[in-house]
Amino acid sequence: MKTENRKKTKKSLSALFFRFRRSKLISPFSICDPVCNVFGGIPAMNAVSNVFRLVRVLSAVLLCFSFFGLVSCSFPGADAPEADGLSAGAEPNAETDAAEQPKPTVEISAPLVIPPPPDYANPAGWVRMGAADSILPEFEVFYIYPTLFQNKLRPVMDHRFGRISTKASDYIGLTFGLLTDPVHPLKLYAPFVRQADYSTVLETDFASGLDGTLLQYGIEDTKTAFQYFMKFFHTPGMPYILIGHSQGASDLYELLRATPEITPESGFAAAYLAGLPKKTAAEVERDFAGREIRLGKSADDTGVILTWNTIAEDAGDNIFTVPGGAVINPVNWKTDDTPADLSGSQATGYFYVSEKEPAGMFKASLLNGIRADPERGAVIVGLPGNSEYDASGQMGEGIFHANDIFFFAEFLRDNMVRRAAAWRERYARPE
Repeated sequence: MKTENRKKTKKSLSALFFRFRRSKLISPFSICDPVCNVFGGIPAMNAVSNVFRLVRVLSAVLLCFSFFGLVSCSFPGADAPEADGLSAGAEPNAETDAAEQPKPTVEISAPLVIPPPPDYANPAGWVRMGAADSILPEFEVFYIYPTLFQNKLRPVMDHRFGRISTKASDYIGLTFGLLTDPVHPLKLYAPFVRQADYSTVLETDFASGLDGTLLQYGIEDTKTAFQYFMKFFHTPGMPYILIGHSQGASDLYELLRATPEITPESGFAAAYLAGLPKKTAAEVERDFAGREIRLGKSADDTGVILTWNTIAEDAGDNIFTVPGGAVINPVNWKTDDTPADLSGSQATGYFYVSEKEPAGMFKASLLNGIRADPERGAVIVGLPGNSEYDASGQMGEGIFHANDIFFFAEFLRDNMVRRAAAWRERYARPE
């Protein structure tokens, strides 16, 4: 009985450890198998055979552990140290034992993919292409959208992807639904441009110039699209307005700077460059010295650049504002700290919430006391930080960058109509 049990035990152990011996995988010990098979009838050789098989199993196990050890070193977990060898907030210590230094991480990268530029001779190259609520619009708008996506592996926007084109169309529809005045219709031209993604924008030093950065593709497309607009779409004798936000504002600023053909005489009424990053008033004056383009200083001057970044009183530093930054109050259109009186206003303010719930509403009177702060280069509003108005502090507590246009939509709409009328009074030729 005991002998039979030992045989069963031996058989089960053999099945557990040696069943894989029939595998076609070759180990350093596989050369022993023919010898063991020839002398398989000899008990001593059976024992030797089992020893070799056991050694082979142990070798396979050690190889597996070695492999998984290498993988774990190459791909650290979420709590791995930063790439510079220091954890967040840690101080460098020259006496730290080298054995205690974190292992280097392996960065996963992919070839940079630059999509081809849009074809503006094809309607597919435009998000909006001149649709108007009336056959007699009072002015034209050339609009460049802000940063609309984040993708570190493909950081240059490709409008051929359906989700990207739909997002651009929805965002522009929302924006101009708030800016369009049915009594004073406009014609909207909004090209697709190859904007850089959100991470790239946050990492860009705007004060050092944009040549050679990934933002250059959006700038190039903006120039090409504007030239096509002026050649094929613009109606001579009609004023046009440029509008852009954030990266779109930066694109349009570079367009203005590089295009001397843009003049009030050619139809240029104003450029609303909301959220323009890190541009001082002195820099704007220097970039446009000797030209008719200048910073706006009132509610009805023409051929002007109008820009602002919106923050709370206690907001910290951010990538968009700079001391001495160009700024105008988008309610009373003053460049000093004179507050706008909205105590009796019936206007509606809006704020961007999310893609699923794109817009919220509030009484614009909550903005009462809004003022420009030339020293900080920003517009100060009384809304609370770390709330729904600043997307719960996603870009920094009290930084209302996402709402530079939405907060003031009604005031911008009225002012566009006013500046277009002022342009016609000054530059329109009698028929």
